[in-house]
Amino acid sequence: MSTPSDPAQTVPQEPPIVPEEAAAQDQAAHDQTAESAQLLAIRELATEIAKQAVLDFDPATIRKGVITAIADTSAPPTISVQISGDTTTTIDGICYITSYVPVVGDIALIIKQGTDLVALGNIAAAFSASAWTVVTLGAGFGHNGNGNGNVRYRKVWDNGSPKMQWKGAATRSSGTAVVSVPLASGYRPVERRSVIVARTAGGSNVVKLDFDTDGTVNMVGANTAPLSATPSDSVHNHGGHDHGIPSSSHGHSVPTSNQQNIGSTSGTSNTHHHGGGAGQDASHTHDLDHTHAIGGTSSSAHNHGGTDATTPNDSTHNHGGHSHTVDDPVWISFNIEYFLD
Repeated sequence: MSTPSDPAQTVPQEPPIVPEEAAAQDQAAHDQTAESAQLLAIRELATEIAKQAVLDFDPATIRKGVITAIADTSAPPTISVQISGDTTTTIDGICYITSYVPVVGDIALIIKQGTDLVALGNIAAAFSASAWTVVTLGAGFGHNGNGNGNVRYRKVWDNGSPKMQWKGAATRSSGTAVVSVPLASGYRPVERRSVIVARTAGGSNVVKLDFDTDGTVNMVGANTAPLSATPSDSVHNHGGHDHGIPSSSHGHSVPTSNQQNIGSTSGTSNTHHHGGGAGQDASHTHDLDHTHAIGGTSSSAHNHGGTDATTPNDSTHNHGGHSHTVDDPVWISFNIEYFLD
């Protein structure tokens, strides 16, 4: 404002600054400071980018891609990927790290350094493991069987496949339906999974659990055992038959025409000589007069029965009656796991 030339003229006062105007001025100053800071950050980033141009190695960059094919028989195995949503261009021959098991459809992170492309792994579509869930047991079943804790389950991923893990044990007083409410659809196997589990010792140490496609869990064969026979059914004998009859007794006789060859002079005698010489001093004899008789009174007779070869009573015996019983389990273990796919 100009100063009046007339000293006697009154100079008007500056109008007071209202609060709104003061706030606007403060905001303008703040915006200017922020803009200056942002400009400084951009300049610093540009400086760092400029430095990369003189690095002695190629910096790595990461892209996101969808796996479209897997060449698992090549050496090394590779995958084909469409990068960053571009469905018109497919890049083949991309290697992947050992711990990653690719699946077609995976959204994978692809690292690029120079001309090398490597898949690091897929972006998880869900948690790698769900939280442990305490199952609601069916009638006749309870938790903490044999001190193993509550019956719980969760779903995990094992080399690209979903798997169910269980832990704990259930007490049991009756029934075969282990869970009162079927498991949710995401926790059901595509086919029945039959698992042998530990149980109370009582004729058996194991029992079978069937995990079905409808989400039910059933115990099978709680007290199944082989059927036994009564003692009378197992009675049998090893007697009542002959191993020869008197007419089967026989001798070893030598025909008269052959007696001169063995030194015998009698057709009825079975005694013959092997050898010769003066007075048959070097001779010896083999008495062949013996019989094989099983019945009758011969000294060689014997039997496999009672007092003679036709009496079975003395050889009759039985193996008795017995049974295999399996008690209903008082508890069954759930420390198991199985695949869902």
